[in-house]
Amino acid sequence: MAWEYSFEFYPLEMFKEKIADEPRQIFVCMLDGKCRVEEQYPEFAQLIELFHSRGKEGYELVQVFIQERGVLALYKREKK
Repeated sequence: MAWEYSFEFYPLEMFKEKIADEPRQIFVCMLDGKCRVEEQYPEFAQLIELFHSRGKEGYELVQVFIQERGVLALYKREKK
């Protein structure tokens, strides 16, 4: 079976959500047990919709890389 691969980059600006002109603050804990408050903007519901739209084209989500500038997604589908 042969596969066709596709990368898609979704810039962070697509997901910024401001509440009363302030970024959302979230509580983040690391694997070493240290925790801190960070300002975050991602609106993951929109990201899920983007994943589903590629799924309707026959693509399967293989891997997601969350970066400082956005989200990079790797998709694959069977070659026709």
